[in-house]
Amino acid sequence: MTQKLLYPSPLRPGDTVAIASPSSQPPPTPARFRRGVAFLRASGFEVRVPEGAARSEPRSPAQRAEELNALLIDSSVRAIIASIGGYNSNALLPMLDFDALRRDPKFLVGYSDITALHLGILSRAGVVSLHGPTLLPELAEFPAPQPVSEQELLRFFSGAWAGPLPHVPAWTDEFLQWDQDDVRPRTKTSGPEQRWLGAGSVSGPLIGGNLETLEALLGTAYFPSLNGAILFWETCNTSLGPIERSLDHLEQAGALDDLAGVVVGRTFRAPPELSAEIEKAMVRRHGGSGMPVVLNVDIGHTDPMLTLPIGHQASLDADARELVLAPRPGEELR
Repeated sequence: MTQKLLYPSPLRPGDTVAIASPSSQPPPTPARFRRGVAFLRASGFEVRVPEGAARSEPRSPAQRAEELNALLIDSSVRAIIASIGGYNSNALLPMLDFDALRRDPKFLVGYSDITALHLGILSRAGVVSLHGPTLLPELAEFPAPQPVSEQELLRFFSGAWAGPLPHVPAWTDEFLQWDQDDVRPRTKTSGPEQRWLGAGSVSGPLIGGNLETLEALLGTAYFPSLNGAILFWETCNTSLGPIERSLDHLEQAGALDDLAGVVVGRTFRAPPELSAEIEKAMVRRHGGSGMPVVLNVDIGHTDPMLTLPIGHQASLDADARELVLAPRPGEELR
């Protein structure tokens, strides 16, 4: 990606936020869907839900791309939030109007399979997008989103980017059946704490997302260069073998040759020992380099969830134990 990096403008009260379903269609949970929309409206935004975005029936990649393109070219839409993740949003990439997004940068928000769109947007449009919460899993929590998930997303919408990202020791892995049992807050637990490897501080663009989705783009025109980047990844895998296979593939392809640092997300509904196994794997892979690596970060499939701006400059400081975002262009520091 050699184009000048572009940033969406901060949102203002009354701006329109649209919901899209570029991966899987949302499950038939209308009450939860309405609760997520209500949260966005209570946050001061107009909310647009295209007809196809809320329907549970499967749609073709062409239909999903048409929906997303219509939002990309609509100047009244200032942010697009995925309803949910899923599979195969990479099929939309050849059909997306990247030129329209470059002419009028707007926020795209999501994680998991939405990683394919984030990386495609960075590679082909040079626009910063947000690896962050989706409507149903996070923004429709009862009675409201996890406070950190809400606060971190809204601060990016407001244009207040600079500073260290928080670490929240209390998190939840509990699943309550949507539109049946999700009428109470989920039970929180503690640990594992963040673990740091290496020393010193490095800077570079934040690039990454879901590990399996990132790997699936390898060798395509939508896979950005990771040279000098702070790579962040998280995974849905519950055992080390598939994780190692993905990392080996990226490594053997040369994609990981010149990283500045690595950020690894919390495990997701996995055996407790998996975190320790991933840490040993990171020591084996990166321990000799001395570069900063941090594990068990609140990104991806975890609640609460941090929002990360893909392509934006950050510093990873193993001595201070901080991941710090640089100011956004035009951001006024206080």
